[in-house]
Amino acid sequence: MANDAFEVVGTGLNVFESERVVEGPVRWLDSPADVLAFVGAGEAPTSIAISRGGTTTFMAPALASGVLGLITLAGAPESHLGILSREFNIPCVMSVAFTDGIQTDRGETIPADGTIVRLDVSGRPEGRVLKASA
Repeated sequence: MANDAFEVVGTGLNVFESERVVEGPVRWLDSPADVLAFVGAGEAPTSIAISRGGTTTFMAPALASGVLGLITLAGAPESHLGILSREFNIPCVMSVAFTDGIQTDRGETIPADGTIVRLDVSGRPEGRVLKASA
């Protein structure tokens, strides 16, 4: 990216350690229909998906399509989704609490769709989500 200024906007549980830099636009996936539209549009390989929970059934199509990274608002690295993200080598930060963003229909704070974020998965147990500064 041309703009290399990022600020931490969320922290959670890192699923596995990696020095790989994962950076891209986020997409909020609130329903199975959202996941299928996301995969069908071919967005998965260049996007970081955000979902409410860490369920594999819900996110399986995104995993199989090679999503760039995963962020969940709930869940644990020991969950089936955490295990599969490790097996697929897809960086994943779970149970993220965001400090900046928009409100979902349930009042959770998340980055707006299209916001460029970077996942810092270089340490455990904490993973960080950083947002590109404007």
